[in-house]
Amino acid sequence: MRLCSIAKAPLVVVLAGLPLAAAPTQLLCDAVADPAQIRTEGIAEKVGVVHLVCTGTPGGTVTSDFSVTLSAAVSNKITGEFIDATLVADTDLGERNVGGNPFLLGRNTLYFTRFEFNVPSSGRTTIRLNNVRVDPNLSETTVTAFLSTSGPASIGIRNNPVTVAVPRRGLLANGSSARIVCQGSRLPDESINFLGLVLARTAFVTTRVTEGSPTAFEPRLPNTSSGTRVMIRYSGFPAQARLFVPELITGSTAFTPTSAGDLGLPAHPGRYLSNSLLLSRVSGHDSSGAGGFPVAPTAYATPIDLGSVAEIPLTNGAGEAVFEVVDSVASEFESAQIPTWVYLPANTGLDGVVATSQVTFAPMSTVGGASPTAPVPRFRNVPPPADCNVARDCNASYFPRLFVDPPSQPLNVQLPSAPGFYQRFFRVLNERGGIMPWTATIAYRNGSGWLKIFPESGINNASLNLSYFPERLQPGYYEATLTIDAGPLAGSRTFAIALTVTPGPPAGNPVPDPNPQPAPATAPRYWTIGNAAQLGVSTLVPGSLAAIEGTRLNGQSVSVTLDGIESIVVSRSESKLTVIVPAGLGLRQTARLQVTVDGARGEEVIVPLAVAAPAIFPGAIYNQDGFPNRPDSPERAGNVLQIFATGLPLPNFGSITARIHDRDIASPLFAGAAPGTPGAQQVNLLIPEDLPAMTTEVKVCGVPVTNLRDAICSQPATVTLR
Repeated sequence: MRLCSIAKAPLVVVLAGLPLAAAPTQLLCDAVADPAQIRTEGIAEKVGVVHLVCTGTPGGTVTSDFSVTLSAAVSNKITGEFIDATLVADTDLGERNVGGNPFLLGRNTLYFTRFEFNVPSSGRTTIRLNNVRVDPNLSETTVTAFLSTSGPASIGIRNNPVTVAVPRRGLLANGSSARIVCQGSRLPDESINFLGLVLARTAFVTTRVTEGSPTAFEPRLPNTSSGTRVMIRYSGFPAQARLFVPELITGSTAFTPTSAGDLGLPAHPGRYLSNSLLLSRVSGHDSSGAGGFPVAPTAYATPIDLGSVAEIPLTNGAGEAVFEVVDSVASEFESAQIPTWVYLPANTGLDGVVATSQVTFAPMSTVGGASPTAPVPRFRNVPPPADCNVARDCNASYFPRLFVDPPSQPLNVQLPSAPGFYQRFFRVLNERGGIMPWTATIAYRNGSGWLKIFPESGINNASLNLSYFPERLQPGYYEATLTIDAGPLAGSRTFAIALTVTPGPPAGNPVPDPNPQPAPATAPRYWTIGNAAQLGVSTLVPGSLAAIEGTRLNGQSVSVTLDGIESIVVSRSESKLTVIVPAGLGLRQTARLQVTVDGARGEEVIVPLAVAAPAIFPGAIYNQDGFPNRPDSPERAGNVLQIFATGLPLPNFGSITARIHDRDIASPLFAGAAPGTPGAQQVNLLIPEDLPAMTTEVKVCGVPVTNLRDAICSQPATVTLR
């Protein structure tokens, strides 16, 4: 028993010598956040700092685990299993990192294990959560953070959860994509720089980029791969084309912004002062816009005048220009104009080729969530909305505006109908400045295939041909919608199209004659055969329109043959037929023509044939805007004349040229079948820019493959120039 008592005595002493267990430190905290405006296009966007403003036991030790659950996926850089977010606290020794290495739980939760610090002697401290990145996934829903703790310390958190980010579109532009019409354009005779390109009037297109929020354009920050980048992607350029862009671009907050002179600012390479928007071209980047380095990696401390340019390498007509923000003003909405000069040698035959450019943030990426290798920041490939509401220039004269003549309505057709000759012509015009690409589409409400629009797309002004094909339909009432779309700035127009198709007159059911007599002969007679545009041209051309004048030329059944080959009858009346001379006649010099009406055959006559015998339709010369050319409606030198004729050679049998005033046009802009008008030809020629204002003559000509030296031309038609 003594041994037991002796054994117990030291235990009592030891227990008595231990200190009493300290009560856990208690903190009462209010959660406060600085919500950041982040970019919806971004995949790794930094949210605002979260502050826990706490009071507790002075000098007490705080030990706890800490987690934050966000309403969007966390997309920080990850090394191993750890995320580069930070958790710091105020102590008597200053601010210290107390969070160690956080890791992810799922996609949305950051977890800090065992953070520990002593409460300052004042009993007050602030814990800060920083450098958390999320993926808003193109949503403008606010991002929230819910904070929680577990461990020995008792930490109460009020105002939980907190809003840490407000997503908004970060990039706006004067157009998400641009159609660039290539044309002959010269370079400066001496060094190629900004002012030289402006003075040489080298063709250019401007991409304006604008912030959707004041902090969307940022220089490079800690824990990032680059500053905000903007990438312009080019495609569709001819092999001979060369592109140039400025090395440095000053923005709207600069002393003098960079501008080529087409969007409301005078042409100037830019003058830069620090603490204003400056973009620097990036060299060595990849096709996504990642990697490489800006040519001016930091802001300049002294004023500089800009002016150097760089050539964009093109591969198969495609390339990229990438610019990085190296200076900006975080409190202001900023924008920058990025000109691209396009050089194309003259007389390449490539004028009119339409290339494209597209602008986005960069680098582009599809990597969502936390990643060990993906760049920060990074962005989805989405086109930017228009910026004119922010720039307050949606109605500026330098932007295009669509005007369309409404097609005349409605159309009533009785079957049977002649194919291809029910048409409406109308104009598409750009009423203001800039370049206006447009498209024309048809949506059928009932039926299909009974309309055709030509052309289906274009740039600026054009004359459109809407053709009806009632022969494809049964009797009835048909509706469709025609839409001309020139984009969000220029606008769009929609027209209802209606067509009524009625059956032909009934054949009747007469009482049969018990003693029928043979019907008297009603054979057709004809005395003039010639070119449909000018009957005096008696030579017919395969594939072109011919007119036949006479009597008894109409009936229930009408056919016209040349050497036994059936012609297409496009219009008919008692005294006149219009037909398409069969292309199958080829290079024959004569053919036997015969008209048959309701089984009665007319006389077989021999008509001369040739590869070319052109004539211009009266009043069928139109200006570039689609108006007829007249003394009171002249066309400007340098613009396009549209000439409609018939009797020009088929593609395999010859070529088409023209002559205006004293100038031969060996290669018209367009020469071939008139869209929607079988048998007619259209010739578009560019009026030489040096011709003076005057009334003069124009001809269209065919050059047979069998005799390339002799062009066969139409009679001259009168045109008026201004």
